[in-house]
Amino acid sequence: MNVALRSEHLNILSICTGGGGLDLGVELAVPCARSVCMVEREAFAVAQLVSAMEAGLMAPAPIWSDARTFDGRAWRGAVDGLIGGIPCQPHSVAGRKRGSLDERDLWSAARRIIVQSRAWFVLIENVGGMLSAGDDEVAGAQRVFRDLSKLGFSVEAGLFTASEVGAPHQRERIFILAVADSDQPRLEGYGLVGERPGKLPFGACRRELAYASRVHQRWDRQWRQGEAGEAGRYGVGLFPPARDNYPEWGSVLAVAPDLEPAFCRVVDGVASRLDVDRVECLRMLGNGVVPLEAAYALRTLVTRLAASGSAGAARLVRMMEAAE
Repeated sequence: MNVALRSEHLNILSICTGGGGLDLGVELAVPCARSVCMVEREAFAVAQLVSAMEAGLMAPAPIWSDARTFDGRAWRGAVDGLIGGIPCQPHSVAGRKRGSLDERDLWSAARRIIVQSRAWFVLIENVGGMLSAGDDEVAGAQRVFRDLSKLGFSVEAGLFTASEVGAPHQRERIFILAVADSDQPRLEGYGLVGERPGKLPFGACRRELAYASRVHQRWDRQWRQGEAGEAGRYGVGLFPPARDNYPEWGSVLAVAPDLEPAFCRVVDGVASRLDVDRVECLRMLGNGVVPLEAAYALRTLVTRLAASGSAGAARLVRMMEAAE
């Protein structure tokens, strides 16, 4: 496959890609960015990525099936950044929180690939539970901060929600951004050790909030005008109504009955074999990243790092501004 690497692009190595939400978010924040290689083991997610590539919604890229066997050295000099929504199960409060002791934990593999590929910036996404320690007695976010700092990166992180960019749900996630620089912050100064910090002041980043608002308005306008897909002809917004907003759902379904969520039509007790795709789809969406949330997080964090004197972050800011 010819991935057509070009110097004007910000070439991304994407691990634990899932449905590609984080990739699309990075492309939204930095329009010259593109994923040139992906690593994803779930067959359903891989099928969705391939379908998106065939439909021209994502740039063509090879997909590797296992992060533990992926060799980043083959991409040294060809990629600028590494992004990934590494598995959340080791850190989620809904699970056993075994952290690095969980066999599903992939941070060690991600760290190895970062070193091998020599990416100069890294974006990691995970659940808020990564801020508290588990059975291994260290918070996952602390571990990521510590390792990235030791590798010579400037690091910044924060909690973001999908509702901040207009979605009807929270989907709170931590985003950790690391950019190669000589002056490194210390993890102890970020309040990530031992307990969950209070909500960070993202609202103070007015420029980035205004950016998210502009993008949301543009997407919403295009959607309503039918430029973003077939559903645009119904005049619905960028995000669907909240699940308990029955009046608004009633208004939407009155003019677009085919937009009713498919799982609402499944009869209770249906043979599970007939419902496999729905289960896989829901799992992929549940693990996924809202692209606009990821874009807002990236732009906010990179702006903070640039303000603190990071030359690498300033380079990313210039790439973002070049497309505005």
